[in-house]
Amino acid sequence: MLLADEPTTALDVTIQAQVLEMIAKLKKDFNTSMIMISHNLGVVAEVCDDLAVIYAGEIVELGSREAIFDRPKHPYTLGLFGAVPHLDDDKERLSPISGLPPDPSNLPMGCHFNPRCPLVTGQCRSEKIALREIEPGHFCRCINVANPEG
Repeated sequence: MLLADEPTTALDVTIQAQVLEMIAKLKKDFNTSMIMISHNLGVVAEVCDDLAVIYAGEIVELGSREAIFDRPKHPYTLGLFGAVPHLDDDKERLSPISGLPPDPSNLPMGCHFNPRCPLVTGQCRSEKIALREIEPGHFCRCINVANPEG
């Protein structure tokens, strides 16, 4: 198993490409899997098959690259994608996630994202929300995301 923690942070695109190429070669040569930790959604889209979106130490969304990139559901995941610039988008400003990340030594009750969430309810503030399957192989920790069955 190869662990890559922010392997391309602060690198220019040429060096970044070389690092990603080297990682791909190591995976192939050693026939191994890799866990990559990154905030760079472009790198994640290029390298990863499956994703776990983590907020305040908890997985809030889990699934294949296609499920997360094509059908993001958790408000934090949606916020991450809303904060990424797109060349074909004529928006004047990005949509940042409101508020600040919580203090890890004093996490909010219930869903840890609740102070920043646009969908927050009383239940989100008071109850621990379970990670549940919303479509085959796609999991989300949000009570406001409907199952396909209703």
